[in-house]
Amino acid sequence: MLPFLMSCSFVPEITDEQKYASKCDMVTKNLTLSVRQIDGNLCSSSDDIEACLMVYGIVIPAGSFVISGGIILVGNTLHWLEYQGTCEDSALFKGIRKLQGDVK
Repeated sequence: MLPFLMSCSFVPEITDEQKYASKCDMVTKNLTLSVRQIDGNLCSSSDDIEACLMVYGIVIPAGSFVISGGIILVGNTLHWLEYQGTCEDSALFKGIRKLQGDVK
């Protein structure tokens, strides 16, 4: 009955533009959330329509959003922390230089 039902899922991807890649030698990468479409005949005519809509319309998109969002949150936090600890123009290094100047 629903031969053209489509679903989407969310996946983490490495951002094309890495702001600090040229300035700092960083291991981690900045991440973004991308949407991917799940194509194909997801439900056959014998499947329960309500269950099919629930799984492919709500469960898969919501689950992939929560999981991928968590991965991006952790990954970008580590990326930010690495930037603060390794790059000369970070707030941490600027604060240290200011403190060193105040001590002298």
